[in-house]
Amino acid sequence: MPADWHWMSPRRLAPRRSVLEMPLFHSKSALSIGRMSHGVQCCAGVMAAPLAGMPSRAVRDHASMWILEVGMDWSLIRFNPARSGWGKGCLHAARKWPALPAAMALALGIMIWSLSLAALAATNISGMATDSITGQAVAGARVTLSSGQSSLSVGTTASDGVFQMFVNLPVRPVPQTYTLEVSQQGYAAQTRNVVVASGQADQLSYKVALPRIEAIGCVPDPGRSVVIGHVRAPASATHDLDLSRRVRTVLEYDLLTEVQKTHLPPAQQPAVFACPNALPRTLREHPDWARALKTDAFVVGEAAPVNGNFKVDMQVSARYADSASLPTLATTPEMNLDLPSSADLGRAALAPIMIALLRAYLKEGRYAECVEFSLAVESALGKSTVLAELRKSCQDRLPNKGLLTGGGQ
Repeated sequence: MPADWHWMSPRRLAPRRSVLEMPLFHSKSALSIGRMSHGVQCCAGVMAAPLAGMPSRAVRDHASMWILEVGMDWSLIRFNPARSGWGKGCLHAARKWPALPAAMALALGIMIWSLSLAALAATNISGMATDSITGQAVAGARVTLSSGQSSLSVGTTASDGVFQMFVNLPVRPVPQTYTLEVSQQGYAAQTRNVVVASGQADQLSYKVALPRIEAIGCVPDPGRSVVIGHVRAPASATHDLDLSRRVRTVLEYDLLTEVQKTHLPPAQQPAVFACPNALPRTLREHPDWARALKTDAFVVGEAAPVNGNFKVDMQVSARYADSASLPTLATTPEMNLDLPSSADLGRAALAPIMIALLRAYLKEGRYAECVEFSLAVESALGKSTVLAELRKSCQDRLPNKGLLTGGGQ
């Protein structure tokens, strides 16, 4: 008997029978089937007990990989790859007299080997990773497919953000769920469920948008909104000045003062949010941030101390601006950020923000609100050609144009 085979003590499932244990695989591609002889009936299980007049019994190997059912004459009734896949384990055999011919044992071994091959399929898991702000490809991201705590395959995205993995997965009619994770430095990792049935993934391509770390937690409420992103503190600052939130408070007070003069319902009144970490990496990314955050105006800036107060150089981007447009530059007057009721962003800074909000009312078909809000804009900024054109565009789309307050030009 080969050195790596050994007889085991009789098992409860097979009284009065000795059990021969042998390796299941010597490698991932070879099964020891050529040595099955000496009257050994091969089966996969802790013990394959003959079924003397009783229903067949399912048995399982140590690694819980194979299930085999045998009949009372030790013939194979059914082999079910309940948990398929290459792995470590043992084939077990029980001595039965009279001995079965070696050819029968060899044939059974070939059947088990061929079924094990059919139990796996190289499943195609493909997709693309993009930047959630710009929509551009993210190269070099780590892509992992796992089952529970076990990693099944690891890859990376190419220069165009595309990834493709062929993973040996069980072929089962019942759908199996795996976890796809994509991660890259500077981004928050994202996961997707991958459902595989009969060797096929449920999607041809998995689209994964990776949110930037600096955008996490910045989720404005639906409706009209302005986001104050990162406002850089002066180099001389020795502590966090919380400038984004302080500028937000001033803008909110300025807007509220004007909006209260209109008849806008609360749901259509603009709100202001602070996202202190939101900072574009390039100048052309500013409109991308406005669109990604679904905010009508996105503002970042740099504060400079002046006589104990601050003035802020602002960059304002509109959600519905042309994709190639650059942010509008504006500078506020000196402001006491600790007293928002007395601070004033000034017309130069308010103009691009309020015009961006007005364009959003028009773009989203809120024509009555557009006309109402134009009154607030005119009160704050005075008359202008841009304002007159936007108001007319809204009025022309109203079924009762000319009947609302401000309907005349």
